[in-house]
Amino acid sequence: MDLRDDEFPETIAWQENANAAAAEYLSTLYGRDDMQRRIAALLTDTRQAPVVGRGGRWFQQVVLNTADQEPVVAVRDRPSGEPRVLVDPNALSVERGKQVTVLAVVPSPDGSTLACTVMEAGAEVFELLLIDVETGESLPDRIPWNVANLTWLPDSSGFWCTTRAVIDGEYRVPLHRHLLGTELTAPILTPPDTVDATVVVSADGEHVALRTGNTEQRMDWIIRDGALHPFLLGLPGSFAGAFDLDDLIAITDHEAPRGRLVRIPVATAGDTSTWTELLAESDHVLRQVAVVGGTIVLGSLREASCELRLLDGSGTVVEEVDLGAPGAIGSVAFGASHPSLPMFIVGDDEISFVRSTFDSSWSVYRYAVTERRLEVLTAPTIEVDGFVVSTRSAVSSDGAIVPAHVVHRADLDVSVPQPTLIYGYGGFNISNLPSFTGSWTAWVEAGGVFVLAHLRGNSEYGSDWWRQGRREVKQQTFDDLYAVAEELIASGMTTPGQLAVRGESNGGLLTGAAIVQRPDLWAGVSSDVPILDLLGYEHDPFTYAIGKDEYGDPRVPAEAEWLRRISPVHNVEAASYPAVLVTAGANDPRCPTWHSRVFVDLLQQAQSGEAPILLRVYEDQGHGAAGLSDRSAKEADWLTFVATATGLDVRSES
Repeated sequence: MDLRDDEFPETIAWQENANAAAAEYLSTLYGRDDMQRRIAALLTDTRQAPVVGRGGRWFQQVVLNTADQEPVVAVRDRPSGEPRVLVDPNALSVERGKQVTVLAVVPSPDGSTLACTVMEAGAEVFELLLIDVETGESLPDRIPWNVANLTWLPDSSGFWCTTRAVIDGEYRVPLHRHLLGTELTAPILTPPDTVDATVVVSADGEHVALRTGNTEQRMDWIIRDGALHPFLLGLPGSFAGAFDLDDLIAITDHEAPRGRLVRIPVATAGDTSTWTELLAESDHVLRQVAVVGGTIVLGSLREASCELRLLDGSGTVVEEVDLGAPGAIGSVAFGASHPSLPMFIVGDDEISFVRSTFDSSWSVYRYAVTERRLEVLTAPTIEVDGFVVSTRSAVSSDGAIVPAHVVHRADLDVSVPQPTLIYGYGGFNISNLPSFTGSWTAWVEAGGVFVLAHLRGNSEYGSDWWRQGRREVKQQTFDDLYAVAEELIASGMTTPGQLAVRGESNGGLLTGAAIVQRPDLWAGVSSDVPILDLLGYEHDPFTYAIGKDEYGDPRVPAEAEWLRRISPVHNVEAASYPAVLVTAGANDPRCPTWHSRVFVDLLQQAQSGEAPILLRVYEDQGHGAAGLSDRSAKEADWLTFVATATGLDVRSES
């Protein structure tokens, strides 16, 4: 039986049996139903979204009631006006018999047309809807492409979009330009090897650049006459920016791992002597730049917390926006920062974003740039009293200092060991930020200690922090996690019998490695949507495109050697393993379910202890769960599982 092959009846039967056993086990855990109810209540504010002002209209994903429904896409005549529904994914879900989720809301510059991408059952096949905003009716244009990113032409007559396709067995991102009301055409071009691409257009439409890359953003190409021409090709470092007339205002990390801000003339972009440095490297990690009404808006991180500053054209800081306590801001209610994930959405002379902290749920902000005015459109509905937030440091295997945030109730006696949960990611240039998450909050409320570890492979402290935890030095990420765990144990805060670790996606690789490399450290491990076979992902085009740059290319012998050393599937040995719950989405194209099947099967065969090793596969889900009931059920499953393993009582007192 080959558990890698989804087509084998034996494989399907094996997965169904494993899934049924896991579901039955999880359903019997004390406090699981209480935990789902509490998480569902805490998740409500994670459905907040920024408001996008275009042409005197404001667009937003908004929850119209507190029931188990996805946010609708609505338009308003003023930022906080009465919403009029344009796209209802709940109605689409009923109509299609599958969970439909809205991925992106992109109104045209004049506010007359809404472009909206939706996805069914987490499969990451993105359907583009085009809506006439005035009438609410669909446009006759039928777009068959799997649209990943869309950028409108300045006059609202059409758009650029990058799409996803598998061509000759390889993942590619063909680029299209479509004018509304015209016949569809073939792709204008297909950029060279890249996971993602976004078109960047100047306000007057004169300059069109292509931003490519996943972890490292590049602006190598400019588009003229339907062809790619070198722009910043060959120049070292990453680049991400926005046009200001005939200049590009860009963030680059060349010789500045935390980033510096430069003005680059489009006409002489390849000649660095013509560049002007606007802002030198500092303790801020630069993340996003935009030009709004002639003002430069700059989003950055400092000590793993988000900040916003306004600069004039010469780079002088003219305003530091007071965001209050350390926390996360973003274009989505997701407590992480990534170079390709906007910290804010740009509207007409304004920006908008959502924000949260460890003890305050997500709220919606609008900042009027010309007026220098910050407005709270939707206040947080949950503000938790009595949480203590501190920072702690551990010394990793190479002597580096690894920080972590520690959160617990003020009345919890941390002078004696307590059930403790570490969340780690450590990859892809992502920064994990202090933010409000339903499962984290529920854990702390129940009396557990929560630890957010800022591991290398992440980028809370710049691109060097990322590069020190990837490819041939990926083991360093794992060592950072072990250092944090050992520090918590040495300090007396917890013990191996009370310590759990949780990771998702790339964090699923982290937790997979933690299981096979250091089973002695953990009482429980939750590994969600993981990549676990680092030599086998070459057979899945999307996974291979994502993984080969971050981890290494298994088709290259020298890289395959270091991949084999850290691949969890290839390092399972007989041992007494902790309680392990591996979870996966049946429709996940990024981290296919077969990784989880193979790993769990090997662990179960190698287990010499008594702790359970379970596989839970969620049908009609992909890389994440959509819908309040599905999300709360999944989070209650894993949280109650690790609570049981560590001895934390999560049952409601009522």
